[in-house]
Amino acid sequence: MFRRSKLLLALVGALVLGVLAPSSAHAADALPTFTVRYLGEGTAAAISDTAIVVGSRTDATTGAPVPLVSTAGAAWRTLPLPAGWSGAFPTDVNDAGVVVGVASDVTLGGRRAVRWTPSGAGHSVELLPLLPGEVASYATAVDDAGRVVGARAGILGTPFGFGWLFSDATGLVDLNARYGWFATPNDINDNGVILSGTQTLDLATGVVADVGLSGPTNYNAVSGVAINDGGQIVGQASLRSTSLNIATVFRYTPGAGWLTIAGTSRYTLASDLNAGGDVTYSEQAPGIHLDGQGTYALNDLLDPSARAAGWILTGLAPKINDGRSIAVSGRNTLTGQTGAVLLDPLGVLAPPAAPTGLTATPHPPTTGEPYLSIELSWVNGDLLLTRSYELERRVSGTATWSPVALVPPAQSTFHQDTTVTPGVAYDYRVRAVGVAGPGPWSSTASATAPTTTVATPLRVTEIGLSASLRRGVVTANGTVTVRTPSGAAVRGAVVDVRWNRPDGSVVTATATTSSRGRAAFSTSGSRGTYTLTVTGVAREGYTFDPAGSVLSRSVTR
Repeated sequence: MFRRSKLLLALVGALVLGVLAPSSAHAADALPTFTVRYLGEGTAAAISDTAIVVGSRTDATTGAPVPLVSTAGAAWRTLPLPAGWSGAFPTDVNDAGVVVGVASDVTLGGRRAVRWTPSGAGHSVELLPLLPGEVASYATAVDDAGRVVGARAGILGTPFGFGWLFSDATGLVDLNARYGWFATPNDINDNGVILSGTQTLDLATGVVADVGLSGPTNYNAVSGVAINDGGQIVGQASLRSTSLNIATVFRYTPGAGWLTIAGTSRYTLASDLNAGGDVTYSEQAPGIHLDGQGTYALNDLLDPSARAAGWILTGLAPKINDGRSIAVSGRNTLTGQTGAVLLDPLGVLAPPAAPTGLTATPHPPTTGEPYLSIELSWVNGDLLLTRSYELERRVSGTATWSPVALVPPAQSTFHQDTTVTPGVAYDYRVRAVGVAGPGPWSSTASATAPTTTVATPLRVTEIGLSASLRRGVVTANGTVTVRTPSGAAVRGAVVDVRWNRPDGSVVTATATTSSRGRAAFSTSGSRGTYTLTVTGVAREGYTFDPAGSVLSRSVTR
């Protein structure tokens, strides 16, 4: 049976940060999907391989913790309290249903380690003995042989120093006195290896290994939370940085090194691991690393029927057993239920169904949208499982499909393919992608890209005129400004104009616009009125819009 803990990590062997190869029997499996069974109000603390879940809730009247147990997904059942104690909370359970934890009562000395043993249809309860001179204790874990580890209860009511081991066969053992090991045990596996701080103690050999500080060089020491029977350890460590407050979950495998699991914020916490190397953790929401398969948000692996029934997982300390059953907190948005839930692997998580109603519509250029494209739209065929889409096309009559890039995060059911070639016919297909991978392709839709194009309008936005007189001769100067409807200056446009002069004569001229969109003109003659009229503007790819233009202006001198 695997074990759980909440203190620092102890490791054996050289530590090497790296990616490990898949190692468990689950590695080749498809992703599991989980059902939800509501246990009741409260929080789960541990789960055994026999699906016994222990936890606690707070009594609304007294504020004392109420110890709870669930068997095979049944509703919580209250565990008995030691005589005279007002509350207690479990910390661990083994496969035989032996539960350990802590009794709590301010008037009776704070906290005492307690053990519940199956008896008939219920459990009997007893306080565990104290080390000489101690008045408080805290049980942290129990293995399948019934060995209990713990420590004194510190000032804040948490385990601290003065570690001990207890079993019916050996009685109470002072780990410091027997092994010279001053440490706070927080976990024990079935091989008798105790995890504490930066150290491990092997009860069979008495060897203490202190290797916790030689972890990943860019991180502080890893804080361990669980050790399984294979010696794998899971924990979290903070980045060695004075400016970045980031914690990351790591899993250690003897002989292979460290595997980075998850974590990009200060809120990352390791929670548990099983014999197959699966890891549970939280980062504002519960997560899971399935050995050899990847890391996922636990909510994404809920069976669609559970999500449709309103269940959302909210707990920050999910516990997992060797059968991949998980105890965690949850909330039902439809019924209002909140508390501990048991997740059972139901089967294989399916990819999303194929989108429906795919259509492909040619989009000829317009003045407002001066581009040609093919517009694609479809209907989500699986709202609960779809996370994004993939779109492909091929030239009609060919066999090779090519991906069409969608606008990130690729969650829209509409796309304009502006990379088409005018006059070419295309086939399209789309599929939805979920946590379990891509689903089947949709039916095919076809369209031919338009061949027409729309030229951008050109407008004369301003005619500037001035006239000067020298020695009886008038010189008239004019500038014609050409812009697009958006106000952009048009360079290289050919502007044709006509001058009407005071003597009744007409002069035509042509000029090309500069980078500022201006063309310059000039004429001279006698005193009187000079009129400049634009007769045409042309540039390849543009069309002249006389209705929206200033076409004529006069000046008198």
